Amino acid sequence: MIFHAMYADVPDTAVREFVSRQRAGRLVTTGAGGQPHIGLYPFLFLGDRVELHLNRADEQLADLRENPACAFEVDEIYGTIPSHWVDEANAVFATAYHRTVIFEGKATVSDDAAVLAAQMERLLAHYQPEGRHAPVSADAPLYRTPLGMLSAVVIQPSARKVKWKLGQNRDRATRERIIGLFRQRGGPGDSAAADALEWTLAHEDSR
Repeated sequence: MIFHAMYADVPDTAVREFVSRQRAGRLVTTGAGGQPHIGLYPFLFLGDRVELHLNRADEQLADLRENPACAFEVDEIYGTIPSHWVDEANAVFATAYHRTVIFEGKATVSDDAAVLAAQMERLLAHYQPEGRHAPVSADAPLYRTPLGMLSAVVIQPSARKVKWKLGQNRDRATRERIIGLFRQRGGPGDSAAADALEWTLAHEDSR
């Protein structure tokens, strides 16, 4: 993926808000012999780190124990557009719009039940703020077996790559036309795509 500056021009606060509201992200690890592995997991973004847990039998956990270097990616995929929305003849203008954030760094793994229980309490507070569960602790008989099957993973990013591909390579009039066509078509993702392109116009106006 190429990270052109126009697509990476996103305020830090907007990036953090975007990552924080995602419900799952993709962990990328490297196994023996260089084979990459990818998995989709719930996670917690705490600004300076990403937290998740893996089953101890997961091949990605074995990867991290051998090689802690990894990447964690979150995205939102919006509508695709036909080429004729931009140019009546040139087919290369067909494209898709998305927001993507990738963290690259190293992961630490802990099998400590107390560490895992504390992490699970943080994850539950994020995904299940209404509570309605018994407190998670390493000493609770209810959780002793499941905690013994999991490992806590903390990713400390050393790099962050942002690509919000939302038509910034098109002039304002073209984006306004595409926004209107998205709203007129009304397909899955089209309303969100229109909103996302409108964000680019508002962002440019705020500079």
